[in-house]
Amino acid sequence: MKKVLITIAAILAVSLLSPTFAEETKAPLTAKEFLSKDLDSVFPIIQGLKKKDADILVSQIREEARKSWPQADQFYFLINHLSTISAVEEEQTRLKGLLWVYVLALALFCGFVGYVLYRQRKLVRELNELLKNR
Repeated sequence: MKKVLITIAAILAVSLLSPTFAEETKAPLTAKEFLSKDLDSVFPIIQGLKKKDADILVSQIREEARKSWPQADQFYFLINHLSTISAVEEEQTRLKGLLWVYVLALALFCGFVGYVLYRQRKLVRELNELLKNR
């Protein structure tokens, strides 16, 4: 039962974090094959799964897990919800960092525009002084 829980959590985490542009075209891994193999040997294959294949594998593993543990769906949805919350919080942190980058870029741009306007006005005054002195 503990192995099934760890396997479901690993599949969920990998399916959420796996890239969607996998280039390998291998035969899809079935749930029984996945559960019979060691996690370390299956992890590279999981990373290369497309979203559609990962969804199919997760649903197959859920079906297999239901046979040995009827509450597997509740556990799956709890893990799914918690990983979604974690991903949202991580994305919010990234967006806050990006916001600071935009604020800094805006401040630098405003400073540059202010400097250019200051230098322009100074040069116009100097030119006017030169024209008056002629």
